Amino acid sequence: MSLAVAIKVSAELAASARKEAGAADRSLTGQIEHWAKLGRAAEVIMPAQVAIVLKRCAGDIHAIEDVAMRRQVLGALTAFQTQTPEALRKKIGLDQQILFEPDLEHPGGMIRITPDGKRTRGMMKGRTFVPNAS
Repeated sequence: MSLAVAIKVSAELAASARKEAGAADRSLTGQIEHWAKLGRAAEVIMPAQVAIVLKRCAGDIHAIEDVAMRRQVLGALTAFQTQTPEALRKKIGLDQQILFEPDLEHPGGMIRITPDGKRTRGMMKGRTFVPNAS
């Protein structure tokens, strides 16, 4: 397990992440890490100029006035959506890391996914995953 590192983010980003974290049953840190991983994946599959335009339009594709650029952004997003999760994880180097996702069948629960694909139900206690008793 890697050591934690303290970073500073804007109050606006923290507030937005806190709101989304509650809806996704993640911690604030988990939500920011989730967004960072999505950003890494997006950068891998789209040209830098497309990523810049997407960031500037804040997700409002219709705000992109240049029709050709709007098509490029839509094409990049389509490519992103059609990638399998496994392919994206490999592209951004997450295929050898343990992942966690909310257990939608058990509110408050988590699922640990090891690089070999093994899924274990449990819950987080502090920053430690505790598997459910079998």
